[in-house]
Amino acid sequence: MKPSPVTVRMDLLASFEAMLAQLDTFCMAVRQDGALPAWVSRTEMELVENLDMRLKAIQLYRALWYEDSQDGRETLTCPGIVGVTLETLTAAHVCNAAKDEFKATVLALKGLNRAEMNDAMADLHRRWETVAVAMRRMGAARLNLKQAYRHIPLLERRPLKIGFTWSKQGRVIQRTSVAEARRLLEQRVETPQVRLELRRLAEIGGDEPLARVRGVCPHLRANIVFAELERGCVSRRLMQTPLPILVPLRRDERLPEFVAVALEPPLNPRLRRADVRIEDEPFLPSIRIYRYREPYRVESR
Repeated sequence: MKPSPVTVRMDLLASFEAMLAQLDTFCMAVRQDGALPAWVSRTEMELVENLDMRLKAIQLYRALWYEDSQDGRETLTCPGIVGVTLETLTAAHVCNAAKDEFKATVLALKGLNRAEMNDAMADLHRRWETVAVAMRRMGAARLNLKQAYRHIPLLERRPLKIGFTWSKQGRVIQRTSVAEARRLLEQRVETPQVRLELRRLAEIGGDEPLARVRGVCPHLRANIVFAELERGCVSRRLMQTPLPILVPLRRDERLPEFVAVALEPPLNPRLRRADVRIEDEPFLPSIRIYRYREPYRVESR
């Protein structure tokens, strides 16, 4: 039986409140582990100000809101390793479970119509207006669902070594049709921009091939090496670590071996390819669709 809009809204509010409560508990535990070592990449200004790295990690774990200048598809990323006790590791597991529950209730909104879904999200922001206002004063604008959903990365045991690497930025180009572009535009909320793009689309031939471009943002990964004492060898694991990774430590243990990595991916300017087939500027910016250059509009079919 399909849940009612009222039930979905109540579940959404309850799961969001539970997630915030578990996040508070977890961050308090991280703060209490202050005697254990931590390393978090810092900006030049943060280095000058000697910002406490454990405090920065806590700020990152709490970052559920968009910053004013943040792109809608972007999530905050920062490399780091934070030593914690087993009790804090347990709190992180509970927090991650609460994140999963919140994500499930947000996905349940898809069973509602658009108006009901928008009302539910508006209600969520109204109920937490005090939090939202405080966030806006600190430069945050609205809830970032990706940052709310993502797990706090953690390891169940101390590794020998953690090697951070930035993946390369790129883009995926997929050929599409005028009909598919029209369908994508018609699915969007009607705005002057969408109407403009529909008119623009109507001006070209219906059989012209188009290209849909999806940007692939750079992301941070950790190559982790564990000692397998019983087998007398090592094992490796690769995981994405958009946030500082938790490592269980005893009071007398140091962080695993690592090489400090920059807060931002290294610049890697690429030469422009001579055979680029799509135009420089998007034809339909709302859905990131480009036209092929004139010589390829027939050949690309």
